[in-house]
Amino acid sequence: MDIANAYAVVGGVIFGILLLLLLWLTQRSAVPSQLRSLRGKHVLITGGSTGIGFHIARRCAKEGAYLTLIARTPSKLEEARSLLTSSLSLPLDSVSLKAVDVSDSEALTSAIKESFEWRPIDVLVCCAGIAVPGIFDETKLINLQQATNTNLLGCVYAIHAAIPLMKTRTRQQPSSIVIVGSLSGMIGLYGSSMYTVTKFALKGLAELLRFELLPWNIYVTHVCPGFTDTPMHIEVMKMTHLVRLVEKLYFMNMNVVESPDEVAKLAIEGMKRGQYLVTTTFNGFFLRVLSRGFVPAESITAFVAELLLTVPMRIFSLLWVIHAKWFLRKQDVHSPKQNGFCANMSS
Repeated sequence: MDIANAYAVVGGVIFGILLLLLLWLTQRSAVPSQLRSLRGKHVLITGGSTGIGFHIARRCAKEGAYLTLIARTPSKLEEARSLLTSSLSLPLDSVSLKAVDVSDSEALTSAIKESFEWRPIDVLVCCAGIAVPGIFDETKLINLQQATNTNLLGCVYAIHAAIPLMKTRTRQQPSSIVIVGSLSGMIGLYGSSMYTVTKFALKGLAELLRFELLPWNIYVTHVCPGFTDTPMHIEVMKMTHLVRLVEKLYFMNMNVVESPDEVAKLAIEGMKRGQYLVTTTFNGFFLRVLSRGFVPAESITAFVAELLLTVPMRIFSLLWVIHAKWFLRKQDVHSPKQNGFCANMSS
């Protein structure tokens, strides 16, 4: 065997050992199933009156969970409870309602403490959000503040209030926090203004909490759906100029949307597995490869798939940037003035 072949063999052996070591570490980092059943568990959902939050509530209730729904509008909360109890034949006292604006830290903290006194919180789902589509500098400051207060601080306040209460429970009673983000938190979605900014911030929050809360047996799941058939998406689609531009820029059809019930199903399944990052679309899987950061994949299969796709996805991202530069430079990128526009995910 000549020296070149010897180096090749040694290099192959070293690569194989490193790959096996990485696979072992990935398996070690995987979180075992924490909640096989939601029966008798207490699930608190912000933004639980409509959209994805409501469908998460419905699926949890179907499994026998007790619910606390938090939203701003009492009438929508009552309507949500009526739908849940009538369609699933539930007793009224299995669904608690809290009419609170999540941007009000004191009121939200008080509501969460009262809910914990009713029943210890097993799962906290942060789903309240609003969209503020448009070009960033053309968006009114008040709308930027609304998006920050609802999408980011509303989630921060809820988790900050719930964590000390969750920590009072024993390690034999693990609990979960589900943060509903968006694919907009994985890619800077043109024209989504503060929505993308806040969703990126939630990604950082989820990654931080995943490690901070591990010693307490509190697990974090970050759910990133794509365009979903919700009241918020319907309102966003009214901005036809911006929608057409985004569709051409990203080679997508914004009329093709996910079912909120399917998103809820995947979110709950991921939470039960203790999965950190949950994407719900084909595109989401590829974006996950580029944006996972320092958090490893939860399974050997996912690890190998993402490892193999890293280089191709980097090449694709380079080609897309070339396309984006060419496309945007020849477009009329100024959307019609709709600075007061603000679409709610839940009210």
